[in-house]
Formats: sequence, C-alpha cells, structure tokens
Amino acid sequence: MSLATCSTVDPVESTESATDDVPSELIALQARIQAQPASVRAELEPLIEGALEQAKFRRNVLTIARDALQRFRTDLAMAEFDLHATRREREALKQKLKQTSRI
Repeated sequence: MSLATCSTVDPVESTESATDDVPSELIALQARIQAQPASVRAELEPLIEGALEQAKFRRNVLTIARDALQRFRTDLAMAEFDLHATRREREALKQKLKQTSRI
C-alpha cells in the first residue's frame, strides 16, 4: 500500500468520523464558544477552527505513521524469515556437496 493510498480520504467516512478525529475537549470547547455572544464568537471561532484542523492533521499523520511502522515490522519479519530459510538451504546444499564430493 503506497503513501498515496493511505492518504486518500473517503468523503463519506470523513463526514461520519469528523468528531472522532478530534479530542472531545475541543468539541466541547467549540460548543461553548458557539454559545457565546456574537462578538466573542467572531473572535474565538477562527482559533478553535484552526485548533480542530491541526488536531485532524495530527491524527492523520499519526495514523499514517502507525501504518508505516506496522508495514515495516511485517517487512522486517518477512526478511528475517527469508534470511533463515536461505541459510537453511545453503547449509543443506553444503551437506549435499560434501556427500557428492566423497563419492
């Protein structure tokens, strides 16, 4: 799976999980800001929107990093398995060569 595949966002999924992408404290803060008078709201809404966007961005970056780390661990395990299999095959071939050279 490429990085481009990981960063593709399904529009349906993004609207359903919009509140899952940010901490509940920020959602609560946004609700409290929206309950304020218009003058206060006008001053604070851009700040909370920025904080929400940063939280979503950080969540996306963390998800991509976790996926990449999991892929790396899997690739490492596969490479280790291949290394051990190659060593076993090499040792088996060495034994066969020793046996055929004795004959």
